[in-house]
Formats: sequence, structure tokens, C-alpha cells
Amino acid sequence: MAEEYLQVAFDIKTTCDEISRRLLRWHWENKPGEHSLGALLDHIHIRQQESPEYYDRLPDLAGRTSWQQLDTTLCMRVLLDPEKDADKPLDLLGNTEHPSAARRACNAVRAARNEAAHASDHTAATQAAILFNEAIEALEEGYAGTALRTNELGQYYRLAEDYLDRCGAKKPIASAAPEEEAPRAAKSSRSTASRRSAGASSGSTRRNNGTRQNTSRRSTGSGSRAQSRKQGSSRNSRARARQKQKRANRTVLLVLLAILAVGLLIRGFMMNWQ
Repeated sequence: MAEEYLQVAFDIKTTCDEISRRLLRWHWENKPGEHSLGALLDHIHIRQQESPEYYDRLPDLAGRTSWQQLDTTLCMRVLLDPEKDADKPLDLLGNTEHPSAARRACNAVRAARNEAAHASDHTAATQAAILFNEAIEALEEGYAGTALRTNELGQYYRLAEDYLDRCGAKKPIASAAPEEEAPRAAKSSRSTASRRSAGASSGSTRRNNGTRQNTSRRSTGSGSRAQSRKQGSSRNSRARARQKQKRANRTVLLVLLAILAVGLLIRGFMMNWQ
């Protein structure tokens, strides 16, 4: 269908909203104090008064009576709130086992959702699918075994691969930067396929193979990150080669100086002896 990419963008947006609600609810129900939706809405009202700039253009909260009515914009505004001016900071992400990984995951989900919400052509929808795939990878790092179970991550990985396939992301993408977009899409899709079975495996298998999965995930990142690492590695190699050459030159110089010094000593000794 000619407008299949619009349906993909809508599906990504819907899935990101679902993930955002799941994350916020998990954080909210694992903090001290009241865990109801009403308490959350009261907290948002208070924060709107304390930090009107940060909570500017927030969706209207009137009539929100269930978690299902919350979207990514609202959920991530709460989760990523720096709370610098809060009277009683909650620090929801800071109370997790891996705060930095959790923050990266939330930012990645928000980025994918925003891209999907504003997608108006095939290239934008494909970019949203790529960002969604990267968001699932970040979610695995930040929330595996906590807010998201192993089988749930496996389902999201399969959805990520489906979105990429429907956008044709495994093929070169005609965009303003085809040299960058196509490798990134292809590597993201291969990354999804290689980890789909890992996402659906048992918890014990995940622990035993965790190091190999992390290594695989890092090595199959986006095309731009891989290219940057290759460039950095090349620069490091050249720098090490120059350092070795300098050390070799210094060694040769020292040897020559030592030979000269020994020769002078022998000559002086011979003159004194005569």
C-alpha cells in the first residue's frame, strides 16, 4: 500500500506510548508513598506550579482517569524531570539500579515517538523505525529484568524488526544523506535479527550469555557510531606507530652516544698510558 509508511509511523507512536506508560507506572509504584494515578496527577499539578517552564505545553490533564490515557509526552516529562526547583524531589530514575542507562532509554523512546509523530514521508517513517530499534536496545540495557521482562523485550524486538521490514529499511534509503542512512538502517535491522532470539530466551541463559550479548550489541550499533569508532581506532593506531618510531629513534641515538663515549674513554686511556 502506498501509505504503508504512515501506518508504520502510527504503530511506532502507539508502541512508544505503551512503553512510556509501562515505565512510568513501574517507577511510580516502586517509589515510597502513594502509588495511585490520582497521586501522580497531583504531583504533576504541583510541579507545573514549581516549574512552569519545564511543564509548558503539557497535554491537558482534565478527564484523565486511567493510565491508558497517558502518552509518551506526559510520561517522559515526569520521568526526565530534573527537579532542580522541586520542594520534594522524587528522583524516579535516580532510584533505579542503573540511572544513566534508564535515562538513556527514556530519551531514546521519546526521540522515536517524536520522530514517528511528525513523520510525513517514507524517509521520516524509516528514521522513526531505526530510532525505535535503537530505543529497544537501550531499554534492554536499562530495564531488562525490572520494568520489562525477558519475553516482553523479545516482543518489542520483533516489533522493531517488523517496522524496519515494512519501511524497507534493509534497502538503501533515498534521503539527503544516503551514504549514512542506508548503512545505519541495514546494521540496525541486522542488530535486531541477531538479538531477537536472545530477547526471547530464559533469564538464566541471558545471565550466562550477558557478556557476549553486550559485546554483540556494541559491535552492531548504528553505522555512524561504527564509523566513528573505526576512525578513532585508525587515529590511535597511527599515534601508536608514531610513538614507537620516536622510541626507536631515541634508542638508536642513545646507542650512538654510548659508543662515542666509550670511544673517547678508550682514546683518553691510551694517551695517558703512552
